[in-house]
Amino acid sequence: MKERKPFFIFLLKFILLLVLAYGAWQLLFWFLWKSEIGPDAYDNAYQRALLRQIDAIKAPNRDPEIIVFGSSYVPYGIDTKTMEEVLCEDKRTVQILGIEAAIGIPYLIDTLKESVKPGDMVVYILGESNPEDTSIMSISAALEPDKEKLLAYWDSVGGVPETYLTWRKLYALTASGPIEAVRSRLSDKEQVYRADSFDEKGNMTVERIGTQISTDVSPEDTIRYEDLEEETMEALNEFSKWCRENDVEFVIAFSPTIEGSWVEDSLMFKTFNNNVRSYMDAPVIGNFQDYELPVEYFYNHPLHLNTEGAEKYSGLLATKLKDYMENGEEEEY
Repeated sequence: MKERKPFFIFLLKFILLLVLAYGAWQLLFWFLWKSEIGPDAYDNAYQRALLRQIDAIKAPNRDPEIIVFGSSYVPYGIDTKTMEEVLCEDKRTVQILGIEAAIGIPYLIDTLKESVKPGDMVVYILGESNPEDTSIMSISAALEPDKEKLLAYWDSVGGVPETYLTWRKLYALTASGPIEAVRSRLSDKEQVYRADSFDEKGNMTVERIGTQISTDVSPEDTIRYEDLEEETMEALNEFSKWCRENDVEFVIAFSPTIEGSWVEDSLMFKTFNNNVRSYMDAPVIGNFQDYELPVEYFYNHPLHLNTEGAEKYSGLLATKLKDYMENGEEEEY
């Protein structure tokens, strides 16, 4: 019995140590993420621009707007001033909702359901989007200072990876600053991924000059209806129904695409466009190929436009929307 006593004492001490360690880790997570006095590690992260967009849309006294949402090709491709100039007779201002694919279309749809009002028009820009790309880290960084929104989001996903979020924030508070400073010094490219690259309307105000991707374009890409994410399409159809029930107009347009990069002929494009229209429970504005632009208008990705390209695409999109408002959707393309 005497021989067992030291072992039991050791076991109790070990269990107590584990409990204390777990409690300390939980306290650290609370302090870093949940506490109002906790440090803000992502105040200049580009994801933070999403919170400003959400706050703008949720403003209680705002007038009806045209809200354009989607993945990263939206802030890279939309210039709200250009759209408003084309749509000047409509009188509604244009607001962007979207930062990157990691935010996820389902989260943006949930945000819109909480924020849009009768008289709004919501425009979804159909492009590359995969629900599996959604990142809890990206959304948490975006919502970090607004604890009410942050905790509501965590509740909506049924919990979060606390250990992962804790380590990520510790890294952001310690090593990320010096590493980013070194990376910026070594790179000759202008850094556009920061919060102050965006204004409250979601525009990328940082000037994006030139083209950083290859300008040697040949017909190598394919566009297939089967490649569209069914989960996203279903979520959009459900949202379209919700919009009709709440006096909100919902339409779909296509993302910008590089001219001359597609192998499809006119008949294959027509089949693709009509398949999209048949499946979607919302008006689709224009053809996929209507939004082609020369490669010189693209910036650092085949879907990201430079500043001049954003003005061109925004003018094209606004013209399509204006025609739709005046004449309705064409039945066949």
